[in-house]
Amino acid sequence: MPMRKRVNIARRKSTEDAEIIVIPMIDVMMFLLFFFMVASLAMVVQSGLPVNLPKASTSNEHSSQNVTITIMPDSRIFLNTVPTTLETLKTGLEALKVGANNLVIINADKRVMHGLVVSAMDESRKAGVTRFAIATDHS
Repeated sequence: MPMRKRVNIARRKSTEDAEIIVIPMIDVMMFLLFFFMVASLAMVVQSGLPVNLPKASTSNEHSSQNVTITIMPDSRIFLNTVPTTLETLKTGLEALKVGANNLVIINADKRVMHGLVVSAMDESRKAGVTRFAIATDHS
């Protein structure tokens, strides 16, 4: 009977430590960051009712949630989306606790008389508002 050789098949212990390949993971994370940044830009919406805004080439966009006073072509006034009048505009702003640090965006149609916009600003000043922005179409 032939003698069998006993073969010791033992697993070799690796002397090298396992490594995580980081570069592809960084690429994936950068792609995800870029994707979510671009996707979040599409979610920003200006509050207020749709009106035809006058055009301005030097306008700045405001993305924060502030108080919007919308003046329609037929002289109807809205505080955010709630109908109001010039007489009740001050009390509406006070009810919203709008103060000197808040920005009030005047969103007036280009066909609205200038005096009505100034009157709305005056009533807002009586409520303590000091910061105004006039909404324009930036195209």
